[in-house]
Amino acid sequence: MSKKNTQVYIPWLGKISDFFDTFRIGKAENNSFTIMRMEDQADGKLLFMPLFRGNFFRLVICKTSGLRFLLPDETVNTSSNCIYFAYPGKIESWQRVETIYGYLICFTHEFAGIDQLKPMFEKDLPFFMNSANSILRLSQEDMDTIGQTAETLLSEMKSSHTDNFKMIQPLLKVLLINIRRLYYKDKEAKTDFQLKQAALMVRFRKVLNAYSIDTPNKIKEHKPTVKNIADELHLTPSHLNFLVKKYTGHTALYHINEKLLLEAKSLLTHTDLQVSEIASLLKFNEATYFHQGGLFVCNFHLQRSC
Repeated sequence: MSKKNTQVYIPWLGKISDFFDTFRIGKAENNSFTIMRMEDQADGKLLFMPLFRGNFFRLVICKTSGLRFLLPDETVNTSSNCIYFAYPGKIESWQRVETIYGYLICFTHEFAGIDQLKPMFEKDLPFFMNSANSILRLSQEDMDTIGQTAETLLSEMKSSHTDNFKMIQPLLKVLLINIRRLYYKDKEAKTDFQLKQAALMVRFRKVLNAYSIDTPNKIKEHKPTVKNIADELHLTPSHLNFLVKKYTGHTALYHINEKLLLEAKSLLTHTDLQVSEIASLLKFNEATYFHQGGLFVCNFHLQRSC
């Protein structure tokens, strides 16, 4: 197996400016806090962002649809009036489907006064927990309220006042409190059955995510299967498939294959490994299946041999 560029295949973006530079979306105003309108991002922005991790929190406030978030354990499409959440260390990727309107907000835990180790963190900011849904869908009225606060933050950041960041910090706290209220309102509106379904999906994603690899020289013992995951969740494979499909619209096998192909795509992007090496690494025993399933990987990276 090739040894070149194989130590890290999921980049860690330590600063907000690293994130802006890597994805060519413009210039980050500050490495503690920055906000911009999505429609104002640079023309040369990437349409596909390979897997990465960031060392900061991020809110993607979408007034319109147009983003597809590709996570190791699920694919999430945005709709009009929704918020996507990202926290330090989250493995993620996304594709732009069309022009997006809304806001991108990035901030560090130091700037926001957030301590993820404190017991109250889960209650205060539940949407930044690993177990939370990545998307919160809003009514038009609620989006208007969130949008007004975002515009105030944007206006303050672009102002010439020397104390503008002292004004931004409490405004950011107001925004997070409003989002928390909407998050709990959405949770309370769900039935007991829906909450049980959501709890199962958290467990399913946690087990599936355990199969992720951080470096391509760490060989997996076996490929994740519906049976393996069902056994860990103390369910039959057919019952797991039924429950996952009822909640997401796709079977458990679909989510497993999406995760593997996303890892393959990231390996092709960030390493010098060949498709056959990646197939072996990810435990695709049938090369033909891997080539068929991963055809979009080859099309994406045409300069590599497929």
